[in-house]
Amino acid sequence: MSYDEELFEDGDLPLYIKTEHIAEHDVHSDLAHWHDRIEIIVINRGSVICQVNSEAFPLHTGDVCFINHRQLHHLRAGDESECCHDVLIVGTDLLTRNSRIFERCISPILDDADFSHVRFEGTGGPAAEIAALVGRIKHLRTLEDPGYELEIVADVHRIFRQLLLAHASMHVVAPTDANARVLQRMTDYIRDHYDGPISLDDIARAGGVSRSQCTKLFKRYAATSPVAFVNRYRLEQSRVLLRSSSTSVAEVASRSGFADQSYFNRLFSRAYGITPLSYRKGV
Repeated sequence: MSYDEELFEDGDLPLYIKTEHIAEHDVHSDLAHWHDRIEIIVINRGSVICQVNSEAFPLHTGDVCFINHRQLHHLRAGDESECCHDVLIVGTDLLTRNSRIFERCISPILDDADFSHVRFEGTGGPAAEIAALVGRIKHLRTLEDPGYELEIVADVHRIFRQLLLAHASMHVVAPTDANARVLQRMTDYIRDHYDGPISLDDIARAGGVSRSQCTKLFKRYAATSPVAFVNRYRLEQSRVLLRSSSTSVAEVASRSGFADQSYFNRLFSRAYGITPLSYRKGV
C-alpha cells in the first residue's frame, strides 16, 4: 500500500523527514507497504530489521539504507529493544527538471526495477556523508529560513550522487521480484476496501493467486497472515479517526471495517496497550 499525499505537509516541497522510534510505529508500522517516492533510513541508535521485497537484513547504529520507489518494504524490531532512526522520504518531482541531467543521473536509479535498495554500512564513507546530509535537511526543515528550500533540494541531490555512484559500482541487489508485485496488488486491494467486508478469497483474487499462495506470500513478504494484516491496517486507520474526529468509538470501529465494536476494542487494546477511548484522550 502506498502513503497518502497528506504525508507531505507542504505540497510545494514533496519531502517528509522525521526522527522515529520503531516502537512508536509513527509512519513506519510493521505493515509491508510501498510508495512512489524514494526513502532513506538512517539508524541513529539501536538496530532494526529491514525487509525489501523478499530480502530481510539488519541495520545497526550508523547504517544507512536507500529504498527505491515502488519497492515493497517494512521495518520490524531487531535484537535491541529500541531503535531510533531518521526517515527521509522524497517525492521524485523534487529532483532536477533539467532533462539531460535527469536522464544521465536520476533515471538510471529510478528506472532500474532491479535496483530495489542499497545498504551502506558503518559510520564512515558514504553512510556518514548521507547521514550528515539527512541531519542537515532535518535541521533546515525546522528553521525554514528564507531560501531554505534551495538548500534542501541541493542536499537531496548530493544524496543522489552517492546513490548514483553505488548504482554504477555494484551489482544489482536482487532480480525483479514478480511475487512482490503480486503482494502489492493484494495490499492495494486491502487499502481500497478495508472499510467493508474482506475475505481471503477477495485478497487472493486481487493478486490472481490461490488462497494458499496468498497466505504464503503474506508470510514471506509481510511476516504475517492476510487476516492479521487486514486487522492491523484497519487499526491504524482507526487511530487516525480517533485523533482527528469526534466520531463515536462505535462509528470509528464501523468506518474502520470492524462490524463488532467489542472485537475492535479487544484488538486495539491488544495491539497498543490502551483502549480506543483512552487513546483519543491522550492518556
